[in-house]
Amino acid sequence: MTDIAVKFENVSKFYKLYNSPKDRLKEALHPFGKKLHREFYALKNIDLEVKKGEILGIVGRNGSGKSTLLKIISGVIQPNSGKVMINGDVSALLELGSGMNPDYDGIQNIYFGGIMMGFSRQEMNEKMDEIIAFADIGEFIHQPLKTYSSGMKARLGFALAVSVKPDILVVDEVLAVGDDLFKKKCFDKMQELFKTGCTVFFVSHSTQQVNELCSSAVLIDKGEIILEGPAPFVTRYYQKLLYALPAAQGETRKEILQLNMNQDEKEKYKNPITPGKNENESKPAEQPLVPEEIKEDRSRPVAYFIPNFTPKTTVKHEFYDVKIFDIRIRTLSGNVVNALVMDENYTLSYKVQFNLDSDKVKFASLIVSEKGLAISGISLYTEGSIRVNTGDIYEVLIFFKCALLPGTYFVGISVNKIDKDCEKVRLYEIHDATVFKVQEEKNKFRWGIVKLDQSTQIQKMN
Repeated sequence: MTDIAVKFENVSKFYKLYNSPKDRLKEALHPFGKKLHREFYALKNIDLEVKKGEILGIVGRNGSGKSTLLKIISGVIQPNSGKVMINGDVSALLELGSGMNPDYDGIQNIYFGGIMMGFSRQEMNEKMDEIIAFADIGEFIHQPLKTYSSGMKARLGFALAVSVKPDILVVDEVLAVGDDLFKKKCFDKMQELFKTGCTVFFVSHSTQQVNELCSSAVLIDKGEIILEGPAPFVTRYYQKLLYALPAAQGETRKEILQLNMNQDEKEKYKNPITPGKNENESKPAEQPLVPEEIKEDRSRPVAYFIPNFTPKTTVKHEFYDVKIFDIRIRTLSGNVVNALVMDENYTLSYKVQFNLDSDKVKFASLIVSEKGLAISGISLYTEGSIRVNTGDIYEVLIFFKCALLPGTYFVGISVNKIDKDCEKVRLYEIHDATVFKVQEEKNKFRWGIVKLDQSTQIQKMN
């Protein structure tokens, strides 16, 4: 238990729902204890074990039980049944302004919040300057909380929560508000906490944030944990559940529950690529070979094809009867490649077969990093007012310049349509449809993701 930060054993939380206030009173006074309520389970039979230093993302649809789980960890509410073990001090940032007094000013709320977390006034005096500087709300620190915008409340709440350097930090959608500079400051502070071994529970509707920040994640639906594993694995199936058609949501949920028992699927995300063959092995004639001169002289990289270099983490979301196939990356001369060279131009192509009638069709692609970080995406409509009919096959060509630094990258593809209310309707999506790498250059050292046309000039001034 020494390496466990939080452990839930068969935890449930329910609320009594009454048709009217009168029924609540009648039930309380009924001589035979007649039940006039129904039980709504916000959480049901939750088993969860989170180790110290783990960054756990929590995703789910609205009303799924995410905030209830965080409130139990924070001690705001107690479960009706089950056992919760917390090993360490908890600092929580839940709903904006929760636990703060709207009539107190910022300084008073800092003292008030610190006392609620078990700190003395003297200890909060020592932290005061740090909290005020991080919140950075200027003279509003001396104004009543009720005059604050949601962004100001978030700044003050986050500054207070992280100032105490907790063992366990609970964050519920705080990064959904505030300006970009504040979000960047929050990310930097959280990264700083991660390095100290702080355990983090992070709720967000942004799969991008979960993939970027979290080492693992859980998907909660209808009060139950239906999927847990690596963050990109969980967020992809969360999206599948989120955007499933109403008639298909039940089957999608069953699929995810069954998938949760499949450890092999989760293991794929630890090594998401099927390695290619040795580049010096012989290859089928129809596949471009590694040019002989490259084998000996790596100072002149040339794009080539690595056989069997494929993603193991491909996930398809089939919302409608649409198929995507024949996905290729080609040089401008037409050679199929997956080992690319910086600064050269390529074509990503794929074909789409429609087994439905529709108009306003939209094609999209997205390049992501190994951690699922979105790097570059593009979407486009079919030209004019072309109507897509059953049996139609379209080829999509996307031309791009490889401005990426050496590394491995994945391509996602989706086909959507725009409905009469101008809302996007997903027809078909593939996460990690294909993979490519960008080659190293001899005697050049770069880091990051994107290659900018940087140059350096150094001049002595005296």
